Amino acid sequence: SPARGGAAQPGGDDTEGAPAGADDGRAGGDAGDGGAAEPELPVLPGPARYNFGTVRTCSRELAGTVLLRPRSRHEWFACLVEMAALADEAAARAARRLKARAPLPSLPLAYIADRIDMDEPLWGYQLRDEKNGYLLGYIAVTTFTTWAREFSWDSTHPAAHLAAMRAANARVRRLQAEGYETDPAYHVVGDDEPQSIRSIAARLGMDRETLVRLNRPRIAQLTQKSRLESGSALLVTTSADRDVHVLGKACTVEEAAARLGVETADLLALNAPEGAADAPLPPPSLPAGAKPPPAPLRAHTKLKRGTALRASYREGEPDVARPPAELAERAVDDGSLAAALNACTRGGDPADTGVVWERVAEISLLAALGCGAWLVALCIDELAAGDTYDFIVLQAALGAVPFYEKLGFVRVGAVARYARSGEDLSTIPVVPYYHWAASDQSTAQLDQFGDVSYMMGLDLRPARASMRARAAKGKK
Repeated sequence: SPARGGAAQPGGDDTEGAPAGADDGRAGGDAGDGGAAEPELPVLPGPARYNFGTVRTCSRELAGTVLLRPRSRHEWFACLVEMAALADEAAARAARRLKARAPLPSLPLAYIADRIDMDEPLWGYQLRDEKNGYLLGYIAVTTFTTWAREFSWDSTHPAAHLAAMRAANARVRRLQAEGYETDPAYHVVGDDEPQSIRSIAARLGMDRETLVRLNRPRIAQLTQKSRLESGSALLVTTSADRDVHVLGKACTVEEAAARLGVETADLLALNAPEGAADAPLPPPSLPAGAKPPPAPLRAHTKLKRGTALRASYREGEPDVARPPAELAERAVDDGSLAAALNACTRGGDPADTGVVWERVAEISLLAALGCGAWLVALCIDELAAGDTYDFIVLQAALGAVPFYEKLGFVRVGAVARYARSGEDLSTIPVVPYYHWAASDQSTAQLDQFGDVSYMMGLDLRPARASMRARAAKGKK
């Protein structure tokens, strides 16, 4: 199962509206026929008989739409090629809206087919145009299942790589407290400014070569002769200026963390010496005259004046689609959601049917033209109203992260050990989780699955409690 791009991916604008009409299917139940075994899936269906480029984006009110709930795996499979075409169109429209420099990931047809074939249970919705039947959006939900030989939800483990995200949020809070509205590490080209690299560099008092070098990783074709559109953002500070904090007076690591608004454990993770277990970060570039922290580094280690600490690590943050100069926090778990998830009942064989997390639902497929947020909210409400699941999780494409954050999802840490059958797990390192890696995958083979899975989660219990409180109040 290809994992690259195989993530819940919304398309179109975030849209809310009144329900278009749903049947009374129970959330968490299979969409099959009463549990009877279905016959083998047919050959691949043909392509959609219409051009998705001409399909309209849903209005906020969802006018002229009808909501369908497929009753069997076969009904999902009959729409397979149509679903893949919609996902491609949704990704293309999102890329145009975001002015992305590269195509955004879509849902590969093979991935959609895998999920329809393997997810158990499988239920969800399709939203279609009432007049001509065109597919406007779909969402599929299942029970979360893992196939790694050892897996755990853990947002504080160094291998989860969330320390950099939490430190970045602390940096945003510090800058906002100082009165900044945009990230001072970037310069945004205005409408009234000259747009050539030569003129911009002169205006900023920077060397053209340095300006190009700082931004080449983000803008591959950038040269000293380039011209930039208004609104383009250029990085104007080095990592030493942006990420490193030099102590003005002696203090402990714990005291330094408090001043920076960072958790002590995260500050320790960002400054662990190169080669330390579970913390393979390269040493930061130090400002002139600054001293590196001593090793080993502990919470109560006394640091001298002039010691340089890495207070954030931009290179360690995932490349979430967002304006570069935006000064906004990312939704990331502080450890509490992971702990609650990890306490859930689960069971099964990772080499066979997988380890099934009974109380954790997963959004396995999502693509839409303007109705994605409404479809997700519909399923959240249905799950919260029932008693089958307490949590809902998903693997998000990086371009979809802001979309899910608006709906209340946060990034949650997941780590695993991958090893072939018979290998001693105690000798295998803990690594970030890859959602579709097989149980017998070796650590060395994980690169074929692309980037690590950006797992996001939502606790359904507060919404359920609120629903029940409103219902009880209504009965009085």
